[in-house]
Amino acid sequence: MKKAVRSRKYFAPQTDDKERRCDHPGCNKPGEYRAPKNRKLKEYYWFCLEHVQEYNAKWNYYEGISTEAPEEEPKRRMHFRGFKSRIKYNFGYNIKDDFGFFGEYATDFAAMDEVYYNEEERRFLQVMELKPSEVSIESIKKQYKKLVKKYHPDVNQDDKNAEEKFKQLTIAYKALLAKFS
Repeated sequence: MKKAVRSRKYFAPQTDDKERRCDHPGCNKPGEYRAPKNRKLKEYYWFCLEHVQEYNAKWNYYEGISTEAPEEEPKRRMHFRGFKSRIKYNFGYNIKDDFGFFGEYATDFAAMDEVYYNEEERRFLQVMELKPSEVSIESIKKQYKKLVKKYHPDVNQDDKNAEEKFKQLTIAYKALLAKFS
């Protein structure tokens, strides 16, 4: 079953059992479509289809606002990405591997009690060649400076792998620094 495609814009009638006439001067058609009178969007004109299309084409929401002194914007709530959690997580990749069965998937269990790393952050730690137990702001900055000298494109002009490693290194540095600062 195909969805119907409309060739023109569709304006749905917004009637509420009241018989209204078009607010356009000289028009006696029924006023089925509402259009805002001002920016507050509390009061409306009621027009017929022909006049609501004409009104909407000319209406400007920003009319009368000076560009020199902008209105004070309402305060917005900070998005959750801006918050840092202080909760100690007891799930995830906390694997105590005394016998070495899990190899690279096992982690330093003592370090995991303090900070939780998701999969992406673990990848960033690998790119920066850091262990979870030795992560601090100072160690991140120190390791970044060391690796930048090693993989910088000016030093390795013909090596595309070094250039890609440098890009990954920069992304990892910014992400880890944001997590710990």
